[in-house]
This record gives sequence, C-alpha cells and structure tokens, in this order.
Amino acid sequence: MAQRIWKRTACPYDCPDGCGLLVETDGKTIYRVQGDPEHPVTRGFLCRKMAHYERTVHSPRRLTTPLRRVGRKGEGAFAPISWDEAVAEITGRWKDLIARYGAECILPYSYAGTEHLIQFGCGEAFFNRLGATALTRTICAKAKDAGFEQIIGSTPGQNPAALANCDEIIIWGSNVTATWLHAQAAILEAKKPGAHVVLVETYRTPAAALADEVVLLHPGTDAFLALAMDKALRDEGRIDRDFLSRYALGTEEFLASLDGYSLERAEAVTGVPREQILSVARAFAAAKSPAILFGTGMSRHGNGAMAVRCVTTLAALTGAFAKPWGGIVGNISSGAAYRGEKITRPDFRRGAVRAVNMNQLGTALNELRDPPIMSLYVYSANPACIAPHQRAVLQGLAREDLFCVVHERFLTDTARYADIVLPADTAMEHGDLAASYGSLCIQKTDPVIAPLGECKSNFETFALLGRAMGFEEPYFHQTNEDLKNAVLAASTPWRDDLPPEERARFAVGQAVLLPEPDPCAFATASGRIELLRPDLPEPLPRYLPDPCGTAPLHLVVAPHRATLNSSFSERPELVASRGPMRLLLSPADARARGIDDGAVIEAWNDLARVRFYAAVSEGVLPGTVVAEGVYSAAESLNGLTVNALLGEALADGGEAATLCGNTVEVAPVCE
Repeated sequence: MAQRIWKRTACPYDCPDGCGLLVETDGKTIYRVQGDPEHPVTRGFLCRKMAHYERTVHSPRRLTTPLRRVGRKGEGAFAPISWDEAVAEITGRWKDLIARYGAECILPYSYAGTEHLIQFGCGEAFFNRLGATALTRTICAKAKDAGFEQIIGSTPGQNPAALANCDEIIIWGSNVTATWLHAQAAILEAKKPGAHVVLVETYRTPAAALADEVVLLHPGTDAFLALAMDKALRDEGRIDRDFLSRYALGTEEFLASLDGYSLERAEAVTGVPREQILSVARAFAAAKSPAILFGTGMSRHGNGAMAVRCVTTLAALTGAFAKPWGGIVGNISSGAAYRGEKITRPDFRRGAVRAVNMNQLGTALNELRDPPIMSLYVYSANPACIAPHQRAVLQGLAREDLFCVVHERFLTDTARYADIVLPADTAMEHGDLAASYGSLCIQKTDPVIAPLGECKSNFETFALLGRAMGFEEPYFHQTNEDLKNAVLAASTPWRDDLPPEERARFAVGQAVLLPEPDPCAFATASGRIELLRPDLPEPLPRYLPDPCGTAPLHLVVAPHRATLNSSFSERPELVASRGPMRLLLSPADARARGIDDGAVIEAWNDLARVRFYAAVSEGVLPGTVVAEGVYSAAESLNGLTVNALLGEALADGGEAATLCGNTVEVAPVCE
C-alpha cells in the first residue's frame, strides 16, 4: 500500500478567500481535505464545499477521456475517442474555417472556473496567437472596478482582516456568509468588544445574522442612499475637512452638488426610513475605525459603476481612509505580485481583432457577421447556465454549423452541446500560482495527485493544440512547470519586497502575505481622491436611475451558500441542501397575485418565461423578487433558469453585466 502524506495547496475557486488546503494523498487518490492552519488569512477554515473536495475530484461523474458527439446537440450523447483523434479533428476543422472565414470566426469563452493564474490566463496566449475574436471577460465585478477607478484609481482597499479592529462596519451589498467567509470571521471578531455592524442590502440575506441593524433598499438605489448620507453629514458639520483638504480634489464642487439629496427624497427613492438613513450616517462619521465592506451586487446594475463611486464618497467625507483600520474593503488583490503578461502573452497578437463581450454571447452566436462565429471553444466556464439571455445562448449552441469544443471536468449543460468534449483536470492535478482578490496572500502550488484518466490542464491542452496548429513559439513547447518558473523568474517590486524568511516560505509552497500598501497613497493621476473628474461624462458622483425595464418587479440574482455559480453541482449532498429553484417575493406581492408559499409560479419579461417555486419571505421588500443560486436545466421546471430573464445590457462602466438590473412580472401557474 502506498504511503499517505499531507500536501499543501490552495483553493482555486472564484471566491475572495483563496483558502489554504492540506490534502491527504498517496499520489493517486485524495483521502481527506482540510484547512491549512498555517495559512496567514484563512487559518485552517474551510467552507463546506471544499471540506470534502475529494468527492469532487473522485466523483463518478468525472470526464476522463475525450468525447465526440453522436446525438443531437444538447442531447448529451457522446462516444469516447483518443486525444490524437480529438486534436486532429479540432485543429483540422479550425484550419478549414480559418481558410474560409478568417481566424476571427473562432471565439473563446472562459471565466473563473479556476482563479489560479496560469490556468486562468494561458488560453489568452493561445487565442492571441491564433488571431481569434477576443473575449471581453466582464461578467462579474468590472463595473465595481470602474467605479473605484473613477474616484480612487487602482488604490488597494483595506485588508479584510483589519475589520477585526473596526468599531463601525457597513456591509454594503455583500453576502459574506456565501462568498467571503474570512471577512465574516473578522467581523465576528470585531463584534466581541462591541463593534456595530450594519447590513445594507436589497433583501435579508443570511449575512443579516451578523448585523446589529439591517437597511433594506430598493435595488439600484444605492447611490441615492449614499449621497443622502453625505448631505446629512454636510448639513450637520460632521465631515472631516482636514482630511478632505489634504487628500481630496473637488470637495467644494461635490458638496454643493448634494442639495437635491434630502432625507425625504431618499426615503421615497430608496424605501429606507429617513431616521435610519440619518442614524447610520451619524454612527459611521462618529466611529474611530469605520469601514465599508463592498460587495458586487450593487454594481450589477445599469448604474453600477456610479453606485460604487457614490458609496466611496461616504468613506472620503468622513476621513475613514485615514482612521486606524478604516476605509473601504472590496478592491484588494494580490495578482500584481506576478507578471501576468508572461502567461497571457498580448505580444502574440499580430494586429487588431474584434472583441465580443461575454455578456452578449447569445447575440454574438446568432447575429454576428463578417465573419460569423463558426467555432466556440469553452473552458473554465458554463455559459449555458451563467450567461445572460439564456434562450439566445442555447439557440446559438444548438446551431448545427457551429463547431463547439468544451474542455470540462463534468458533462455540464454547455458540454452537452459540444461536438468535442475534452477532459479537464482539477487544481489538485497540476501546479500553478495562486493570488487572491480578498487578501494580500500569494502561494505557489504543486500537483497533489497525478491527473485522473486522460485529463489535462488548460495549459497542457493549449500547448498541445498550439503545436498541432504549427505554432513555433517556445511558449507552446514548454511544460506547465516551465511556465510557472518563468513567471516566478520575472521579478515584481511587490514580491521583491518580501522579507527573506517569507520568500523562503513561499518557495516551499506556503502562503505568504505581501507588504500592505499605505491606505492614503491614492493611485490616481493627482495622488488624491478625485471627487471631481472633469474628464468624465459625469464629472461628479450623482444618482442615475437604473435603466432596468418596465415590468413591476425588480429581479435580484444572488449566490447560494451551497454551490458556487454552476460549480459543485456534481455533489449530490450540496445540491440537495440548496433545494429546488425558488423565487423569493414579499407577502404583499404574493397576496396581490394570489400566490401561496411553495406554489409553482411563472416569472416573465420580454426575454422568456421561467418557472420557479414561490418562497414568500418577510425579508423581501415589495417590488423586489430574488433568485438565489445557479441551477442546471435538469433542475428547472421548464428547461430554463433565471438567466433566461437577464438581458445583455451593459453597466455604465467596465462593460460589465447587469445581472441585477432586470424586471419581471410573476403569476401562479394554473394547470
């Protein structure tokens, strides 16, 4: 019997935590997964999804050999083939399509199935070299990033661990119980000596259990709420003028622009009682260590970037950035510790190519011309489940003339439409470089086990395809380990600043923290918070109504703690704990429509009609409905899921998705 040992690695999933892992293995099988107690951020904690990750790695549903479609698209009928056959068919079809239409007829589609940098970014190198249509990868937080950029540039936010020392915390639009568990731990630590915690949300999420006070507002009105708080503090003389004179530009212009944001108007627009708006503002201004923890939900509207810009002004006017452990949490990342261009290779592009926004895949597959999209290559993503305008996406995937390749671990809804399915490995089966977008942690990982069956990593697959396409660049003739070492050999100032003992820890695969930047070293052109931006179409932060549609109920989509987007759907115990596909609505809206709790209902707009089970909840405001979690077609009541109700409109910054900027009507199903 092979000896079992413990190996150290890191969680690769799309979550700010990036938890450290210890894995018990004999090199072929994973027996146990537990948290790494020496990880400087997560300190041995794991969510329930990763606590039994061996069930994912060794799932009987894993794909372990290449497959060729033998039935109708979407049917899920496939026959095994060899890698040689798969590569020959893929590259042969591509060469023919390129000769007929040009390389831009090929579109890659990927996102965050893995957050580790090599496997996340290496596909860009391949498709840059191929000359394919570029994918604009903006489905998640790009509007939030744009909002921050417009007022504080690329300034890193406060370390979430610092929340443990704060006395006033506003969790603004973040369900930390589902997506940011180490921030939750820091908040719980802060509450022990008496920190006051406020949750600002569109419905009562599980994060409400952390809060001393819950502020429920109408979706898309976050900017108005923040600006009303700013006005109240201005009128009461509670702003920090010393901080503003030193660190901000455009203060007087911005303060003068607040006259229209009275508490009375704010109550009418947001639904938040004026007394509560005033009390939350006063508490934040009076705190010794105030912080705002930003989620992404507020930015997934047509006015999302502006909302982030406006909420950030509250931290500016109160001088929170300069107070101990204060400021904003939500725009921190350690990715700059690596030279990412060594992985993505933008220099492989031989000229300008068109771009397709990933949020508009349905339109691209069905309507794009000159040339049309004739081949789709999907990896680290499941657009049939997660992309907006689901009906159009499925229509495009069903095209018989679309040559579709999917590189996946499981037969996802998207893979069922593929002509060729390639078996993907997990992060346990290859090495990589880990960064975090919820801390300043970095880590180098090595394979824990040998790849199962014939599974290959993203990089190994793209290198194989590159050689078959005749690419002579050394990039495509190296190993994954070669690329990892090349990236590490390229120094970066941030990583170079690590003390020698931390460099030694990093070299042997332990997680380390990068040096924390000065929170008041604002990375803007002026070096200050730029309340006034004359170069922008909107020079000052202001409320812009969400252009969300005309149906009476505002649809909010939110994560579920049991799964992560469509990941972990292979785990029966997690899927069972999540329950069926439900739509949460207020008692008032349910009564008005004759809807009983648990009844089958239909939600519709101009895009689709989708069936759910009704969940009547006091935690939902009238005029709002909420869908939690991403479901597969097999779990749906009529073959469609909530994404069929989401439009392809983009936010006001970052070309981002407007996943929470849609409206519907709802009625009971009478059968």
